[in-house]
Amino acid sequence: MKTKKIKQEQLDRLIEANRKFRDLKFNIADIEINFERLKVQKNQIMANMEIAAHDLASVQEEIYNEYGDVKVNLQTGEFN
Repeated sequence: MKTKKIKQEQLDRLIEANRKFRDLKFNIADIEINFERLKVQKNQIMANMEIAAHDLASVQEEIYNEYGDVKVNLQTGEFN
């Protein structure tokens, strides 16, 4: 019984097309993994921003209570 085979050119094209498809699939997986990591990082930064905003508001309130509604030069500490 004779073994049936596709032409070598077809086999080469099939292998190349399969490689391209597999590589693209892996690229998508890498992108999704990185996207999930970035979402976690973003959530952590957003939480830190909430804390920083609270701290800023607290210091601003302290300055307002002591000096009134002033604008402070962040370089020198002078206010008007």
